[in-house]
Amino acid sequence: MKQLLILFAALFTLSCASKSSENVPSDKYTVEGTIAVSKECDLKWITRYEEKDIQALRDRAAVEPAECDVMFFGSSSIRMWKSLKEDFAPLTVVNRGYGGATLRDLHYNYKTVMAHYKPKAFVFYCDNDLRTKPKVDIPVGELFDLVRLLFNRLEQDYPGVPVYFLAMKHNERREAIRDRQVVYNSLIKEYAERSSNQVIYVDTCTPLLTEDGKIDATKFLDDKLHLNEKGYAEWVKVLKPMLIK
Repeated sequence: MKQLLILFAALFTLSCASKSSENVPSDKYTVEGTIAVSKECDLKWITRYEEKDIQALRDRAAVEPAECDVMFFGSSSIRMWKSLKEDFAPLTVVNRGYGGATLRDLHYNYKTVMAHYKPKAFVFYCDNDLRTKPKVDIPVGELFDLVRLLFNRLEQDYPGVPVYFLAMKHNERREAIRDRQVVYNSLIKEYAERSSNQVIYVDTCTPLLTEDGKIDATKFLDDKLHLNEKGYAEWVKVLKPMLIK
């Protein structure tokens, strides 16, 4: 009986040792076959505007003075604002927008966009994270996190400098995601109300609508996405008194 117990104990020990060794990664392995895999590097998407738009920002930073009243930055609605300096005179403004910008690559290009500038205020607009493209769009909650992270970075790097957040505009091109735009704008508005005076929500969406809440096509370019002179004039009406004050 004693010998049987000893033999059983030995077999049990070997079994445990065998199971334990199965969980230990092996230093050697062999690939018997291969399966074709295609994966594009995410960095390629983040740096897609590097050669043209981002380099243009670097070039302008090399010749523009550091001191300014307002830095406008964000996506193409900022970049395409050709009358920006005239619209906000006598304030000294700089345009640091680039076409196609999203919150994701803005964080990546943050230092390039901000460069050496020392503004007294920021104006921010970006709407390309929500654009009816499932493989490109991100959830509203994730976008809200990214914009809050941007606010935190600005507050840390530019303490006391206010950030004017321009509400995401409704437009015919992206009518299908209007409900998501509404949620996003509401989240930022509430955030601004609850935060310090550094973040100011600016309703630049409503002035682009008709009295019955429909999109006023007369304030947009033919692409039904970007503003024309009439549309920008509505933004100036709302924003300029706030910045002058």
